[in-house]
Amino acid sequence: MDIKEIIESEFDLSVHHITVLGQGLDSIAYLVNNEYIFKRSKHDEARNDMKKEIQILDYIKNKVTLQIPEIEYYSEEYSICGYKEIKGDKLTPEIYKNMSDDEKDKLAKDIALFLREMHSIPLPDFDGSEWTVNVTEDYKSDHDALRKMIYDKIPDRSKEYLDNLYKRILNDERITKYVKALCHNDLGCNHMIIQNNNVVGIIDFGDAAVTDRDKDFIYLLENSPEEIGREFGLKVLEYYNYPNKDIPILKADLNDEYYPIEQVIGGYAIGSDNMYHEGLNKIINI
Repeated sequence: MDIKEIIESEFDLSVHHITVLGQGLDSIAYLVNNEYIFKRSKHDEARNDMKKEIQILDYIKNKVTLQIPEIEYYSEEYSICGYKEIKGDKLTPEIYKNMSDDEKDKLAKDIALFLREMHSIPLPDFDGSEWTVNVTEDYKSDHDALRKMIYDKIPDRSKEYLDNLYKRILNDERITKYVKALCHNDLGCNHMIIQNNNVVGIIDFGDAAVTDRDKDFIYLLENSPEEIGREFGLKVLEYYNYPNKDIPILKADLNDEYYPIEQVIGGYAIGSDNMYHEGLNKIINI
């Protein structure tokens, strides 16, 4: 069945209008009847993430000031969920550039408040292996996976680089010892909904987890065409009253360096040859 047939048969909702809003590696999003957002998973890992997202959204409901999706429809069979659209636009670097200084400042304050609220929520009862991202164990697991996956395909200099990278990471207590919190875990500007240059909502909680709270600052500190820049992230840290800004900055820089590894492992996991080979070529050419 196509998406329209699934929505009408599974949820008894008449679909008068449907359009694709966008899609990524994990899911495709539709606007239905100019009122609802429906997301459909593309692969098994994304199906599991959708289950987690629904669980976490229910858990944090009424615990944060900004709007978040409130799931009204879910089909495990088709891995589809639906919620009323949070009206507004996704924040972009262009929108941010055209904000006044006062509006930029208020945005930083509002995001800092959202993160303080998220990070102060008591850790949920489902804080187990399924929901906890142990940073140290993840790095060790990635290193093991790379050894099996690509070490026979890369030159010795690339193997040496990877081995030294993991040694540097695992011997740095600023990375391996961290404050554990409930995190959005993918907080970039395109997950912030803006109305009249004010943030009104946060979306896409599919990567939410109990993990290092600094993961919620990584993309805010990223200097790239897709994000709004480190200056904004530093403002958020200031209003968050973060005790040592050098630590999340260190992790943001590491995240940039680590991206090819994520491409290799993520591409392999979801069967994306383009993603896999793009990361592999970057590692080979280091």
